Amino acid sequence: MKCLNQDCNAEEIEEDDNFCYKCGHWTARGYSFLKKPENVQGIINGSGAKKDDRFSTMIVLSSLTFIAFTLIGLFRGEDLFKPLYFVKRKLDNYVYGYNTAIIKTDNIYNKKNINNLKEANQIIKEDLDHQNFKCSHVLDTFRLETDIENAYSIPNVSFCDISYSEAEKIKNVIDKMYSLFPNMKGALTNISITNAKTKSEYIAYFQPMFQFVNPNENINSYNKVNKTQILLNSYYFLNEEVMSNPLEKVVGENWYVKDATWESTISHELGHYITFVIFLRENGLENITLVTKDNENKINELLKIYESGEFSTNIVNQALKNYNNKYKSNLDLDTFASTISKYAKVKNNNVLNADETIAEAIHDFYLHGNNCCKSSYEIVNIIKSRLQVVK
Repeated sequence: MKCLNQDCNAEEIEEDDNFCYKCGHWTARGYSFLKKPENVQGIINGSGAKKDDRFSTMIVLSSLTFIAFTLIGLFRGEDLFKPLYFVKRKLDNYVYGYNTAIIKTDNIYNKKNINNLKEANQIIKEDLDHQNFKCSHVLDTFRLETDIENAYSIPNVSFCDISYSEAEKIKNVIDKMYSLFPNMKGALTNISITNAKTKSEYIAYFQPMFQFVNPNENINSYNKVNKTQILLNSYYFLNEEVMSNPLEKVVGENWYVKDATWESTISHELGHYITFVIFLRENGLENITLVTKDNENKINELLKIYESGEFSTNIVNQALKNYNNKYKSNLDLDTFASTISKYAKVKNNNVLNADETIAEAIHDFYLHGNNCCKSSYEIVNIIKSRLQVVK
């Protein structure tokens, strides 16, 4: 059989070939075969079937790929996404010019059923624990966090990307403070690295109340949950080149008490917390973590009183009186406070901010013990006495 293409010089073609092996033109047999409509339809259907087969194969392969990825995710957990957060960390550093915290401390949850204090503490713990996979911290840092939580009944401690050496320094401050004031447990919900509104807004910060769960819900339907927290500014605690500068160079000479360090400022914030604990206990509360319809009004009223500064002012006035009686002096309030540090004598609307006076006195006591200045000593004596009595 020959090829029907006259220009083709193909040798003998097999009798049952429909197309020329050399030029691809149809043969006489092929021409006769393709003239029949049923044969053409068969070829088309066959080609369609092959396409259907390929599509089915793609579906199967895609399904297997999805299943495999899911299984990897289940076995490896959130570690699978760590590279994404590594990239985000680098991008944020490029945008801001310094390292920032990868975790969020201002999450808010609504329509959550919280029935007791245990559940309230648990949701605080879970909110931050579930973000831990984003952090690059080593196992030893995680152990430090857990040790602090267990030792001092704090639901969550999140150092995240703070270096181990820095985290260890922070833990030493916390350990010493709880040793000096062992009766201060019970009201603090978390110590967390965070991003301040502005990079130098604060070094560390005590926040007596952050409305965390159900703040927008009716108290008759949902109990509410507050955080009472200490926040560590990422601009400082995640950037060694910033903290390599002397503290005085950043905040000013003699702003804090003598010998203050970046880490010792946390004792100042814990000083605020201690004052808050005394205030709560003297008013019949151990903490403000769980808010119910039975205690909501009381908590709101007490917070207004606490924020007015009246409670702290009374403590400082009593310390001043004790000081003047002991040393036969006649110091006024401003002079008394100024013997501690510049920060201890700051004013709000020309009125001494006694909260800062007490916090600096405790900071002084943390650094120098009984060798702290006489003003600090008188304040701390009252703090220790009232903290002991009300527990």
